[in-house]
Amino acid sequence: MNSVALRGTPEQLNQAKRLMTIATLESIRLVHVRAGHLTAVSGCPVKAIAEKELPTATACLIDGTNRFRVLFGHAMHGRRGAEGATEIQVDASFELVYSFPQDAEPIPSQAEMQAFADTNALMNCWPYWRELVGMLVSRMNLPPLLVPLLRWVPPPPKPKPVAAESKLEVENASEVAKNE
Repeated sequence: MNSVALRGTPEQLNQAKRLMTIATLESIRLVHVRAGHLTAVSGCPVKAIAEKELPTATACLIDGTNRFRVLFGHAMHGRRGAEGATEIQVDASFELVYSFPQDAEPIPSQAEMQAFADTNALMNCWPYWRELVGMLVSRMNLPPLLVPLLRWVPPPPKPKPVAAESKLEVENASEVAKNE
């Protein structure tokens, strides 16, 4: 797998746009991590959890401040060695804290912060996730597990409405083709 596709909707991008221009990342901190070499020994204390296709993000305003928090969470499995005999699982959560100008009007809404979290914050945190997985797998004395890049995939363009005259031309062309 070369990359993971992050697809946003035009609505998300529109809602996140203002915060993308005014928010400043103040800190990223690891708040939870769990890694397991699931096939190392029987009775591994790390219980398998479902792998996620994409990370999750939840945003909330930090009351009484000009800051908001995004919690990023992700889980992945990997197989290493001959015929994928070694299964590895890593899941973790990060806290990202962003600030915005104190004179920002209006204060970011929950929808605006969540749209930012689902787009920009995921892109900001992904390199930390990749580094964490690489470091943990290395400390397990296992071959490297390369986490793919996270790529932004723009939403497909909306189809242009076909003018009534064009529809009639297409229908007429179809009729002519059928009769030939």
